Amino acid sequence: MTHIKILRVTVTNHLSVSEHICDVIDKCDQTMYALKVHHTHSMSIKLLKDIYKSVVLAKLLYASPAWWGFATAFDKHRIEAFVYRGVRWATAVQR
Repeated sequence: MTHIKILRVTVTNHLSVSEHICDVIDKCDQTMYALKVHHTHSMSIKLLKDIYKSVVLAKLLYASPAWWGFATAFDKHRIEAFVYRGVRWATAVQR
């Protein structure tokens, strides 16, 4: 076995969480696509932001105090870049 999933957090036998971060970002990317589709169908901006906070940020931050110390600088950068993309999208939607 090269990895194990503990409480929805994937950890490799080298104590890496890169696979977990890739999975979470992929799932959050799918949610962001759904939010963009709903925005094109005139869903309210406040509701879109609430969904982003309660779904996307919750997925990204789930158990982060436990795995953050095992994340590489590249992994942390990927998460921060994803959050930044969400913030840019939210500000663009408001205009």
